[in-house]
Amino acid sequence: MNKYLKILIYLAVGLIVIQFIGIDKSAPKMEGYLDFMEVELPPEHIASLIKTSCYDCHSYKTSYPWYSNISPISWSIGSHVTEGRAHLNFSTWGEYETEVKKDLLLKCYKQVGARQMPLPSYLLLHDEAKINKEQIEEFYTWFKTQSDNIKL
Repeated sequence: MNKYLKILIYLAVGLIVIQFIGIDKSAPKMEGYLDFMEVELPPEHIASLIKTSCYDCHSYKTSYPWYSNISPISWSIGSHVTEGRAHLNFSTWGEYETEVKKDLLLKCYKQVGARQMPLPSYLLLHDEAKINKEQIEEFYTWFKTQSDNIKL
């Protein structure tokens, strides 16, 4: 058998085998009163931006696309979601200490303002998450105001 054909067969078998190594898509049942939207009560247009551009990676309300079932793509998605939730989880917002909330709000407006969030790799496949300049200004201003209003 041709050397290249053997390599191709091994690769195909390897790709099939790794499909059985999925990611954990489960999320704990959370009380609604802990969610960022319930605690901070953002205006509807800001709430919509946050849900569309942030919640997939930064909450337990992740909407996994069909390609999240294909390894190794799923591993990257799972890693992004795990990291995102570790840095900021809007579903557990009510559990954060006041100082942490202030810090996270500052980080939100700085990263969105600098276009570091949402991640460019996320925006490649999620047109609905793209934020235009006007929306960035609204987002930035709202997060900054919220942060400034927190008294330590």
